[in-house]
Amino acid sequence: MPVFVHQNKFFMAVWITHLLEAVTIPNTVLLPSVPSVKPWPDSGIIQSSNLKLARERVNHFLCTNFKLAKVCQLGRPFADRRMASLAFSGAMIISADALSQEAASFKLGETNLTPAVRVDYVSIDNVYRKASDEVSGTGVHVKPELVWSADRRLLTFDALYSGDYASFSEDGLDYDNHYLRLRGIGDISSRQRFLASLSVTNFAEEQGTGQASGVLDVLDEQVEVTGVFGRAEYTYGARNSRGNLTGGVILGSLSYSNLEAFTDGDDYTFVRPYGVFSLRLSPDTRFLTELRFTAFDYDDDARDRDEVALLTGVEMSASSKLSGDARIGVAKASFDQDSDNDTTELIAEVGLQYSPVSYSRFDISFDRSFETEDNNVDNIGRAIDDTAGIVWTHDWSSRFQTRTTLSLDNSDRECPNVDDQTVAFEIELNYQVRRWLQFGISGTQESRSITDCVDTPAVLEALDYDRSVVGAHVRATL
Repeated sequence: MPVFVHQNKFFMAVWITHLLEAVTIPNTVLLPSVPSVKPWPDSGIIQSSNLKLARERVNHFLCTNFKLAKVCQLGRPFADRRMASLAFSGAMIISADALSQEAASFKLGETNLTPAVRVDYVSIDNVYRKASDEVSGTGVHVKPELVWSADRRLLTFDALYSGDYASFSEDGLDYDNHYLRLRGIGDISSRQRFLASLSVTNFAEEQGTGQASGVLDVLDEQVEVTGVFGRAEYTYGARNSRGNLTGGVILGSLSYSNLEAFTDGDDYTFVRPYGVFSLRLSPDTRFLTELRFTAFDYDDDARDRDEVALLTGVEMSASSKLSGDARIGVAKASFDQDSDNDTTELIAEVGLQYSPVSYSRFDISFDRSFETEDNNVDNIGRAIDDTAGIVWTHDWSSRFQTRTTLSLDNSDRECPNVDDQTVAFEIELNYQVRRWLQFGISGTQESRSITDCVDTPAVLEALDYDRSVVGAHVRATL
C-alpha cells in the first residue's frame, strides 16, 4: 500500500483523495520536459527539433486552468503547472529554425501531408522522483508527427497529430500519449473572419507528478487523462484597421480513466464565452482589452465556480524584433456552494519573443493564475500558481544549434497547506546532418522543494527531489 503524506503536518488520514496538485507533467504528447509556455503564430509545425506542436494562437482566451490535468487548454500557454514538463525543453512554439529547416511535404490530392519522427534515448538518475533511495533507469521515446493542410484561398483547414510512445527499463513508467487537433480558418470578407477548432488529448501523468505527486511509493500504473476542447471565434474589423472586435466561446471537458482513489471528483467540464477589443497603436502594436466569463462544473460539486476576468495589455506583431503579447488583470471567482471561498486575484499572461538578430531568439513566458485543486477543509483546494520560463535558441551555423531553457513553477497555497516549487534547467545541442536528418544530445536538471507553513517536517521533505536526465536523439523528415 503506498505511503501518503497529508498537507497539514503529520495527519495522513485524508490525503489519499487530497494530494498535492501536479508539479510537472511528463514528456507528454504536446512537448517534452520542463514548464509552460504561450502559443506562437502557426508556422514551423514540423520544424522544431523537439517535435513541439504548433498550436493556434489563441491570445489567452482559454481557460486559466489547464493543468492539463486541471485544464481547459486549447492553445493558450500550456502554462499551467501541470504542463510544466511539457512546455519547456526548448518549449516555446518555435516559428522557424534555421537549423531545422522546414520539413518537406507531399501532395495528397490538392492538399499537403507532412510527416516527421523523432526517437530519443534517455538516461534518468531518479525515475520515480524520490528524495532518497533513488532508482536509475533508461527509456526510449518514439515521437511521430503528422500535419495535413489544405488552402482554398479564403478558407484554410489543417489537422495535426503528435504522439509519444515511451518504454522504460523500470516498472510502471511506460505510456503512450496522443494529441489531435482539427482547425478551420476563413475570411468571410475583408472585415470578417472566423476560426473553429477541435482538439483531443490523451496522456499519462508520470510517476511522482500530477494526481500522484504526494505518493511516496511506486504505483503499478500511471494516472491516465483525456481532454476534449472545442472553440469557435468571430472577428470583425480589417486586419490593419484601427479597431478590431472579437467574440467567441470555448467548451471543454477533462476526465480521468483510472486510479479513482486519486482522481475521484476531479473530472470537470467548462464553458467560456469571451470578448476582446483591440486598438492599433502603431503598425506593429495593438492595445488589447479582454472580458471573459468561465463556468466550471466538477464532479466534486464543492469546487463548482464561476469566474469573471478582465485583462488589458498589448500585442506586438512578428514584424519587429519583439513580438508576442502581455496582459495583466484581475479574476473574481465565485463558488456555488460556499461564498466564503469567493476571491479576487491578480492574474497575468505573458508570451514574448525577442530576436536581436536573425539567428538568435529568446522566448519568454510568465503566467499567474488562480486554481482549485482537490477540495477539503481550510481551502485546501485553492492555490496561486506562477509559472515562468525563458528559452534561448541560437543557430551558431547553418548546421549547429543550441537551445537553453530555464523554468520556474511555484504554487502558493493557504495554510495549513504546503507550497511547492520546481526549478528546471535544460540544454540541447542539435546538428543538422542533412535537410531531412538531425542528431542531438540534451541534459536536464530538475529540483522540487516542499515548504510548510511553519517548518518542513521530515515526512514532507520526502516529497523533495532532484532529478537529472541526459539523452540523445535523432529526428527525420521527408
